[in-house]
Amino acid sequence: MSQPSRDGIPGYVAERIRQPPPASVRVVPGSTPVVAFGDPRRSQAATLGLNPSKREFFEKGRELDGRLRRFETLGSLELDRLDDAPDEAVERVWQRCNTYFRGNPYNWFGRLEEVLNAVGASYFGDTACHLDLSQWATDPTWNGLRPEERSRLITDDVNFLRTQLRSEPIRLLLLNGRGVLSAFTSIVGGEVHREGAPVSDATVTCRVYIGSFESVHVIGWSTNLQSSFGVTTALRRKLAERVAELAAPLT
Repeated sequence: MSQPSRDGIPGYVAERIRQPPPASVRVVPGSTPVVAFGDPRRSQAATLGLNPSKREFFEKGRELDGRLRRFETLGSLELDRLDDAPDEAVERVWQRCNTYFRGNPYNWFGRLEEVLNAVGASYFGDTACHLDLSQWATDPTWNGLRPEERSRLITDDVNFLRTQLRSEPIRLLLLNGRGVLSAFTSIVGGEVHREGAPVSDATVTCRVYIGSFESVHVIGWSTNLQSSFGVTTALRRKLAERVAELAAPLT
C-alpha cells in the first residue's frame, strides 16, 4: 500500500493528480483528473465506467462555478499545469473528488445508485464510490475518440485503477455496460463469466456476469444503464434484484 504524503493524500493518488494529460488526446482543456467520484477510503462498493463526462466541468460551453462546480480546473486553481502543482492545489483536487456526492452531482449517477441500494451501499451515504478506467474527461465522449486515443488513455491510467482496487477497502466492483466489461477483462486483467439467465424486459436483453480482481468480487452487466436505448424502470429493478442475489454472500 502506498505511503501517504505529508498532507494526508495517499502517495499514489498525489502522483496521479500530478500526471499530465497524454499528448494528442482530446482531454477537456483545463480539466483536472477525476481520481474518484466519492471517497474510496470509505467505500465498500464501487461502480466502474469508462471516463468522466465533460459535463462534470462545463455546461453549454461555460465552466461550472460557485455552487454548481463539481471539480477543480486549472482556472480555479490559478495554475497552468499540475505536474509541479503545490501540495495545497493537489489536496483541493483530491477533496473535490472525495466530497463529490455532497455537492452538485451529475444526474448520470441516479440509475447506478438504484443498483447500489440493492446491495446495501450508496454514493450519498459514503459507502460507495465511482471509478473510471481513465480519469480524464474528454471532448468528444469516449465513443467519439479515435481508437489510438482510447488506447493511450487506458494504457496511461489502468495501473492507477489497479492500485486503487488493491489499496482501498472496496470489496464489490460493479461493471456498467459491455464496453467496461470488455476493458476490464482485456486490459485491467480481471476475470468474469456469464452467470444465469439474462435479465430481460421489452426489447432489451441484459446478460449478467460475475468474477473477480484479486480479492475484489465483481458483478457486471452488458447493458449500459444510462445510454442504452430501451432501458426501462422494470429492467433496472430486475437487474438490481439479480445483483443483490449475487452479492448476498458478500454481506
